[in-house]
Amino acid sequence: MLRNIRDFIAEQWFRFSVGLQLLSIVNFALLVIATSDKLRNAVPLTYTSELILLFVPAAFLFAWVAGYIMEGVVKLPQAREKAAIKRSPAWQEVFERLDRIEKKIK
Repeated sequence: MLRNIRDFIAEQWFRFSVGLQLLSIVNFALLVIATSDKLRNAVPLTYTSELILLFVPAAFLFAWVAGYIMEGVVKLPQAREKAAIKRSPAWQEVFERLDRIEKKIK
């Protein structure tokens, strides 16, 4: 039971952290909201604090959803792992050893 809870929390944290990579765009949007009086004309809220209270939770939800999509649909972790393996001299050495072993076996 505790292992399932731990795995669930780790999985959600991973999704959230992947989504946080897109948070710089959200931060820019929040900066625009906090500093722009012109936006108040477009949105029927009178105070900037109301906009912040509305958009900050929406930004966190967007970050989690983006992480979920990047993990589930785009398969970002697998792509990162492939790229890391391509760049790693240690992995290249392991693959060369495996190739030599396979040749010896054949």
